Amino acid sequence: MDFLSFDKQPGALRPSYVLAGDQGAFRRRAAEKIAAQALDADVLRLDAGEASVGRISEELHTRSLFSKRKVLLVRGTEAYFPRPNAKGAEKLDALAELVAAHKGPDVLILDCGKWDKRYRGSKAIEKAAEFVDCGPLPDRDVPKWFERRAKDLGTTFAGGAADELFARIGNDLSRGESELEKLRTYAAGRAIAVEDVRTMVELERSYVIWDLLDAVAAGDTRSALKMLRGHFRDGERLVALVAMLLWNVRRLAQGYRAFRKGGPSEIRARIRMPWDKIDGFVKLASAWTPSKSRAWLRLLLEADLDAKSGGEEELTGEVLVLKLSRAS
Repeated sequence: MDFLSFDKQPGALRPSYVLAGDQGAFRRRAAEKIAAQALDADVLRLDAGEASVGRISEELHTRSLFSKRKVLLVRGTEAYFPRPNAKGAEKLDALAELVAAHKGPDVLILDCGKWDKRYRGSKAIEKAAEFVDCGPLPDRDVPKWFERRAKDLGTTFAGGAADELFARIGNDLSRGESELEKLRTYAAGRAIAVEDVRTMVELERSYVIWDLLDAVAAGDTRSALKMLRGHFRDGERLVALVAMLLWNVRRLAQGYRAFRKGGPSEIRARIRMPWDKIDGFVKLASAWTPSKSRAWLRLLLEADLDAKSGGEEELTGEVLVLKLSRAS
């Protein structure tokens, strides 16, 4: 089950759960929901790096003195997976046997940042337990998540405001939590409006580079070099600038595919950009080509390698701008 479905309707309490994925905020929230369902339970936490499977078994077979049952949260369950080049998976297999045999009344929660589905033991655990995928959300679901969290905090978004928040910060859900708190305070009891988001939320860094990319693609080398030097004066490193440019080139490739499918309206529907960047993005993506993507990616990766090899950053950056302009 994906996290959003579980968060909306966790269902009846199960004997065992797996909360797996790199979104720690999702794993914590899911564990809290499970514990809230077990109203009469004590919550006990173990670290998989220090607790053997035998210790988990002992806890599940030892009754609590103060409640009818307990919730046993085992963090860092990836410690039970085999190390690289290991011949066997004894710990994981033992854990799978324990999960398969556990029928309650205690509740076992396996918290795992990185779940490896390749092993027999992991497949057996997924079959025996309620598996909750706590990985990154698809882009289309992020605004819905912001709206749900706003409701949890006692506020709401006006039309388009959650989309604008996503357009400005992307899939950074941890930052989203702090921005929501800030927006809730700023709105002071009314619905959070699009203008509130534009006023209070700074653009994610990958969007800051957009004006430079736009100038390069338009052949405005003088303006592009001026912007590049401004980034260097602000303390930006070339490696970081290249990474942001690469991210935007991939977005342009996505925009080009959307344009081929349904024109400018399809780009606007599929690609989320800040309100003051979207028109320029649509114009550029409409004229983008796969060959341009390949040329830009090659030049960006060459500059990245040169910067990481100790090359003079400002010179490498200026040469990169000139080469990208010619490739446009």
